[in-house]
Amino acid sequence: MPVAEDYLAHLERAAEAALASLRRHKVLPTTVAYSVWLAHHAGQNPALSRAIASLEAKGATFDEALHFELAERYLGFGAASERAQALAAKAERVLTRLTLQLGGFRSDAAAFGNALREASGAIGETISPAELLELVRELQRTTQTMRERTFELERQLAERDAELASLREDLARVVEAINTDIVTGIANRRLFDRTLERLVAEAAERGSPLSLLMIDIDHFKSFNDLHGHPVGDRVLRLVATKLAEKAPAPRLAARFGGEEFAVLLPAVDTEEAAAIAESIRHEMATHEIVLKTGGKRLGAVTLSIGVATLRPNEPADKFLARADAALYRAKRNGRNRVEVEDGIEAMPV
Repeated sequence: MPVAEDYLAHLERAAEAALASLRRHKVLPTTVAYSVWLAHHAGQNPALSRAIASLEAKGATFDEALHFELAERYLGFGAASERAQALAAKAERVLTRLTLQLGGFRSDAAAFGNALREASGAIGETISPAELLELVRELQRTTQTMRERTFELERQLAERDAELASLREDLARVVEAINTDIVTGIANRRLFDRTLERLVAEAAERGSPLSLLMIDIDHFKSFNDLHGHPVGDRVLRLVATKLAEKAPAPRLAARFGGEEFAVLLPAVDTEEAAAIAESIRHEMATHEIVLKTGGKRLGAVTLSIGVATLRPNEPADKFLARADAALYRAKRNGRNRVEVEDGIEAMPV
């Protein structure tokens, strides 16, 4: 069989496997979701395949938000990326117009300067009153032209300034969209990764503590399967809201992926971080979920939480791995509990 036919057959098998994976995870075959699984089964993106294997091993819920995150992170596309590209094109058009307008004004200013120099030279010579009168009139005309061009440039610059102000607003919205999880409204993995690197560097430079909470919703997949994705999304938003309350700036609460969350706590030591984690766990465990429609009581949502504090000269990935290890110890030890990597016991509230 020719190579092209071999590859075509490979893609056909990958397409069938992608659809099978979508059915297995009970996901609608949207463009984003299908692209993620096709790339995975076609072996086109090893990093994506590793991420999917890790998420499946953890029992993650492959919902719309997670597929969007995977597509944006590993395949380089998404609504936010498209908006960013459109914004860059718009900025280029504005700057091009501004450059042309300033170039035209510089040309007019150079002509005006030449006219002034010529007039100055002529005045230094012996000229008749009639010639002097004509020179003055010519300077008046040139000055008036320059004044009109200056007014026009001011008007054009005001238009460009308004466009640039609009661009700044658009950019702020795009940056927010790129950094925000679309289901929960808090920071996404992209922003978490960048913030983690920055805070680790700052903590090392200042010699200040930095703590990290890794959080997992207990038995979320079963809850999602039993009550449906809309209720599952509500639980995700409920947890996100609670974390955001406990993590006002400069702290950061983020959806790490699926039903996992992370909270970065700058200037917070291990003991305080453990107390914050226990407070979060306790408040969620005592909050009963009641459906708005019908008033059905679904019980409380419990959390497993791992806590770690940055060690001297520790890289971000090792710091994250220790917090993650503490989280999985909490899950192994019965869930609905806080485990601290450094061995400090979180006191129950």
